[in-house]
Amino acid sequence: MVDACVSNVAVLDESGCIIYASKAWHLLERNCAARTADAHPFETCRRFTESELEEEAAITLADDIRSIAVGKQTEFHGKYHFTSLPDSRPFVMHAARLNLPGAFRVLITYEELPSVREHVTESKESLLEFLGTKILAWEGEVEGQRFTYVSEHAVEMLGYPVTDWYEPNFLASHLHADDQHWVLAAYHKQTRISEHFDLTFRMWASDGRLVWVQNLISVGSQSAGTRKLHGFMIDVSERKRAEEALKALGGRLIAAQEEERRRVARELHDDFNQRLAVMSIELEQLGRKIQKPLGLRRSVERLQDLAQEIAAEIHRLSYKLHPSKLDHLGLVAAVKSLCGELSESGKLNVEFHQTGFPFALDRDTTLCLFRIAQEGLRNCVKHSKAESARVVLTRTRNSVRLLVSDNGSGFNTKTALMEKGLGFLSMKERLHLLGGEMNVYSRPSHGTRLEASVPLKLDSNSPRNPNP
Repeated sequence: MVDACVSNVAVLDESGCIIYASKAWHLLERNCAARTADAHPFETCRRFTESELEEEAAITLADDIRSIAVGKQTEFHGKYHFTSLPDSRPFVMHAARLNLPGAFRVLITYEELPSVREHVTESKESLLEFLGTKILAWEGEVEGQRFTYVSEHAVEMLGYPVTDWYEPNFLASHLHADDQHWVLAAYHKQTRISEHFDLTFRMWASDGRLVWVQNLISVGSQSAGTRKLHGFMIDVSERKRAEEALKALGGRLIAAQEEERRRVARELHDDFNQRLAVMSIELEQLGRKIQKPLGLRRSVERLQDLAQEIAAEIHRLSYKLHPSKLDHLGLVAAVKSLCGELSESGKLNVEFHQTGFPFALDRDTTLCLFRIAQEGLRNCVKHSKAESARVVLTRTRNSVRLLVSDNGSGFNTKTALMEKGLGFLSMKERLHLLGGEMNVYSRPSHGTRLEASVPLKLDSNSPRNPNP
């Protein structure tokens, strides 16, 4: 969130008005003579482009800030300049949405000016006092992930004295064991390729509490052979607990839905289907007894055929609600059978391939991927009007992947269908519960490709990312 240092910082409300600015902040003072009293403070700042004819040249800093306020984006980073000052130099602006209890704020910074370095420490403390005790500012060195400065809020967040934070490997030694490997690897990688990045992980507090921390990091330029880091650590434990509660609720709802489907499928198969089978047998026996009139015998035969058709349809519905092959033979057999049924029905020609099986999958992964394959093929038939489709199941060392593609009409993935369609929402929710992910690629008249991936469950001692 911070470009180089927290000295040049301002906090905006949802309307884009500055409600706090550090002492070093004087970006708007450069342009105060050109501004009118009723003008938005950032209307005269426009994106810096090589040519005034470019479309982006007309976009103001106020426009970009409003896009954060209305939720179109969570942050941006770019160059701007004052259009009212012919000799104004471009400046780098970084803005990010900061969620706080009961409201949200927009945090903005611009490239630090050398003349205001004496205000750095005081600015940090004033800003953090304003934002609350769940945020601490820090500075450090890339090599060894060593802290060189942390604000006093560190004591309130984790309980350790500030002097403890300056010890070598403080971060690594206080990370949760499951997060340690991937966090240190991410630091090593991201500090080499990115100017700004964030990581969310768990740390142990001095009283034994497990605290979720979101670390917003900026990589400074190299000085005297050492690269510097700056950033904010935010205690997001309450948000994480709320997310876990929602995730658990979603899991219980899906489990209840599957249990109800299993119950209805069992009743359809074991009760109604058996009754129709008995009815069909009795109608057949009755038809044999009736020789005349011929019309009555034919009516009985038609009733028998109708009973058999209803029984077959109930069997198909029962299998659709919960396929018995899924429980007894596993994912590959169930998906292969699903593809075969669609091909035999003439609705869709489905080609099926698998790699890496047989392999025993847990029940949740099996059910999740089957439902996604089922919903994906249903969309092929109902919406895309495809003639052929392809389903591929692949097991790798760390995950199980599902591909469903078709040659249908396709659609624009940027429409509300992706966000509001119940089918897509259901698939995403199932994958979210298992830490999986899904991508959909499509264009009008170019078919659709759905890719889903679920990580294989690892041993409890294996490192993994809890915030994939």
